[in-house]
Amino acid sequence: MRKILVTAALPYANGELHIGHLKSTYIPADIYARYHRLKGNYVVFVCGSDQHGTPIEIAAREAGVKVEDYVDYWMKNHAEDFKRMNIEFDIFYKTHSLENIEMTKFFLKKLKENGFLYKKKVLQLYCKHDGMYLADRYVKGECPYCGEQDQYGDHCEACGATYEAWQLKNPKCILCGNKPEIKEEEHYLFKLSAFSEKLKNWIHNNPKFQKSVVKYVYNWLDSLRDWDITRENYWGIEMPFEDVKGKYVYVWFDAPIGYISATIKWAKENNRNWEEFWKNRDAEVIHFIGKDIVYHHYLFWPAMLIGVNDNFNLPSAMPTRGFLLLEGRKFSKSRKWYISIKRATEIFDPDYIRFYLTLITPYSLEDTDFKLEDFKNMVNSGLSDTIGNLIHRTLTFITKYFNSRIPQPGEYDSLDKKMITKLRQTPTIVGKFIEEFRLKTGLEEILGLARETNKYFNTKEPWKYVKKEREKAATTLFITANIVASLSVLLSPYTPKIAERIKKVLNLEKTLQWDESGTFILPPGHAIGKIEIIAPKITDEQIQKLREKLGIRQ
Repeated sequence: MRKILVTAALPYANGELHIGHLKSTYIPADIYARYHRLKGNYVVFVCGSDQHGTPIEIAAREAGVKVEDYVDYWMKNHAEDFKRMNIEFDIFYKTHSLENIEMTKFFLKKLKENGFLYKKKVLQLYCKHDGMYLADRYVKGECPYCGEQDQYGDHCEACGATYEAWQLKNPKCILCGNKPEIKEEEHYLFKLSAFSEKLKNWIHNNPKFQKSVVKYVYNWLDSLRDWDITRENYWGIEMPFEDVKGKYVYVWFDAPIGYISATIKWAKENNRNWEEFWKNRDAEVIHFIGKDIVYHHYLFWPAMLIGVNDNFNLPSAMPTRGFLLLEGRKFSKSRKWYISIKRATEIFDPDYIRFYLTLITPYSLEDTDFKLEDFKNMVNSGLSDTIGNLIHRTLTFITKYFNSRIPQPGEYDSLDKKMITKLRQTPTIVGKFIEEFRLKTGLEEILGLARETNKYFNTKEPWKYVKKEREKAATTLFITANIVASLSVLLSPYTPKIAERIKKVLNLEKTLQWDESGTFILPPGHAIGKIEIIAPKITDEQIQKLREKLGIRQ
């Protein structure tokens, strides 16, 4: 039995989640965790609310509420969204917690002891009008690398570069619009440059890392800059050192530590030892992330883990995916051009969203496009027509001609044997794809099994033989019914509620493991349940309702 810690990037507690977040991170992580649970592996799936930083402080101020109340509201909101989408974490915790504060201070002290934190006078932007130092999100200007306008003081959303706030061209305070002045302050810096060779070796020797991501990361490795992890006038964790009393830890330092802190909280609640995942070389740590946080997870985070020198496991894999577009355009909350999880699940079955987003998302940094008509057509074709129709026709036939019981098969002919071979091979093939994080390809393989079974059913024509050569029809239905039973397992990581519906119509009450798919789950004589439509089609009216919400005119 493998021990696997699965993490999903921590959602920032500053606004509602949309389906783009699901596509890159949360659905892939949930599929992977569900699969390994079905395989009988020991899986802990953690996530949490990222609750520190200037954007949260600004938003809370604008909302006229305490920061603590603000982050608690969004944590609850996000937890509800994940529940709507059947994302099943073992724990959804928070970075503004005792566990995270203690672990962050532990990291800081160990890094200082080991010579990887040092003090330096750094340049800071100071707004005379507001009488405060400006943290990265309190200032905007032009990117010093690509010239993109309206960028915050920590990184450019256009080119992905990171920099210090004072490096911005034509900076302005977002509170008053005035140009800030540059002052000197003493900060602690993390000696990221010291880890260049170690990071190179670690990345080079890990075959599970995506080649496209590795190529992207290599561009930074020869020019790593030490990282200023100190902030003034900041909502976050206070520095534990007397010589910088009253200063705070940059959010991107404590945020990934939140993975460990969430595991610690889970361990406390379940009487387990968190170190069996974080300090056990037999355990795997899998981080699911979007491509916008590659720099932080491939460079900052592993360097921190190496630097504390306390036997922490480094990430085993970090599956990374691109962004989601909506009808060819970037998501934009300010322009109301996005689909929130809440809105999506009010109109559509959440499993339909899981199904479609998985089918359009390759295992790459490639951006993909959510198209409303495409969504309707792919769901209706794949779930309703291919899988739903197979289930309905098989069970209707068994109900009508075999008294709702799985028939006793006769002798298998060559076509039967071919179909049985396909049934037995598919779980191994799909499992391999999931292990490799190729979730789209795995789902396509499942659809391929359903299509081939429909073709087999049509070729065998049981309706012709059910009266005169009953054994032939019985054999066909025995095989197709057992393929349907296997589909209830194979689909479980992808579309868990639809998988449950399939089990219900089959009257399957026992919990099935992954390796039971591909076998004859339903013995002759097993009584099936009441036939129901597993996946009703998406209607034009549903699509139109969403179009109207988005302001799309036909």
